[in-house]
Amino acid sequence: MPRENLYLEEIIKNLPRILSLIDNDKTSRGYGLGDRYYWAWGLTDFGNGTYQGIANGLSHLWVSGLWPFQSSFNTFAERINSLFLGAKKLTRKDGSLEEAFPNEGSYCVTALVAFDLLVTIDLLDQLIDQKKKQEWISIVEPLVQFLIKKNETHAFISNHLATAAAALFRWYELTNQDSGVVTKGEFLVSSILKNQSKEGWFKEYTGADPGYQTLCTYYLADLHLNQKHLNLLNPLSKSLQFLWHFAHPDGSFGGYYGSRSTRFYNPGGILALREEIPEAQALSSFMIRSIKESRVVTLSCMDEPNLVPMFNSFAWSASLVKNFSANKESFPKDLNLPCNDRNPLRKNFSDAGLLVDRGAEYYSIINYKKGGVVQHFVDYKLELLDTGAVFKSSQGKFGSNQNFDPKSTFEMTENKFAIYNQVTEMPKKLPSPLQFLLLRLCCITIFRSSIIREFTKSFLVKYLITKPKAWPVWNEREIVFGKDLVVEDRHQEVKGFTKLESPKPFVPFHMASKGYWQIQDENIKV
Repeated sequence: MPRENLYLEEIIKNLPRILSLIDNDKTSRGYGLGDRYYWAWGLTDFGNGTYQGIANGLSHLWVSGLWPFQSSFNTFAERINSLFLGAKKLTRKDGSLEEAFPNEGSYCVTALVAFDLLVTIDLLDQLIDQKKKQEWISIVEPLVQFLIKKNETHAFISNHLATAAAALFRWYELTNQDSGVVTKGEFLVSSILKNQSKEGWFKEYTGADPGYQTLCTYYLADLHLNQKHLNLLNPLSKSLQFLWHFAHPDGSFGGYYGSRSTRFYNPGGILALREEIPEAQALSSFMIRSIKESRVVTLSCMDEPNLVPMFNSFAWSASLVKNFSANKESFPKDLNLPCNDRNPLRKNFSDAGLLVDRGAEYYSIINYKKGGVVQHFVDYKLELLDTGAVFKSSQGKFGSNQNFDPKSTFEMTENKFAIYNQVTEMPKKLPSPLQFLLLRLCCITIFRSSIIREFTKSFLVKYLITKPKAWPVWNEREIVFGKDLVVEDRHQEVKGFTKLESPKPFVPFHMASKGYWQIQDENIKV
């Protein structure tokens, strides 16, 4: 009997909107582009390159026999070819692609598209002629050269570096052309591992973010499966031993306690590691029900800018499940995830500032380096979600104690946790027409200089995410452990600043990947 393929079911629900992204009109100047805001609506003045990576997931479906439509291969191949041509149109003279603004020089998106197109070439290698293959390779080459020559400097974001490393080694395997590609790939992997905590997590801006770590695992798993000499099994094992603590009793994953406040689950890499890492097997088995019941952010919840990487991950997962069925493989007996174990546990990931406290009837996660963000589950349900204290200045600006604060102090006893940290401004703004005008002027002038552009990115990251403006207000948060977990906040009154009734939940900084819906949101207490 064929194995139920829930990844494929989720894909089939979303494939019509994914295919609708692509401009199929050969008379259009946008032929092959995937950014409808650009080629169809005309609402932006540049094309987001991310969408060209759709070719990866589509090709996985085709070669695995999972393509749900009665398409001829010629029709399918023409669509894939158009995506390559679209990538060529969007490639700048320096070999880069863009996501946010013209002349952005996005290291992340350039790496993502290079990786996806290289996977596509590998998957379809036996189905296309050599002339077409060489044409596609020539389209990817400028992207690879950009990855070799440039670096991402505005922040340390492990999943971006893993994407680039995976693309570079894919290029080498395909072309056997080195010219610095292996050296740069090994440098990126070394940087990721150097910044991996002994607790297993990979750095995302200021710390650990389980959601983005699943995406990082997607690319590291590809590296591990194809480049055994990198010796990634042990780092990936440590990663999974960290990650599986952040699957929750209600089926959700990750959350506001992460450094980027994300709660999506990227399944492909973890599923691919199932035979080598027991925790990967256990986590994959647990999360498949969550995907089915929308208890975690799924493909259906993603907006277009983040849709493509998740689609490709789901497509890889669907093909893996298909192969399980074909080979009559069965999953080994599941391990008991930390959230499903009833034995008492208190696990302190001190580098990340994450505390997991478990009793027979509850499961609590606290980030004491983010002011004491709490997610508390009782009897498989979210009982308390407290993302911090909110203050308002006399100028009408908002601030919060939910920030990564190296100056914060904390003390833990057997029954409670006390956190004392400084309140910072929440730099959350909507862009104005004037700001957009200024940005576009910069895009066609000074941002052509990579030095000025990267300096500006670094400044914006510090202002919007990592180092917001400190206020002269300090908050003391006391958390009493147990099934009936209690949170109390105290602060000294400061003229010009007022504590508000905390809105729950909230994210205090700019993060595009926040706020995706899952079914539990309908029952959050406000």
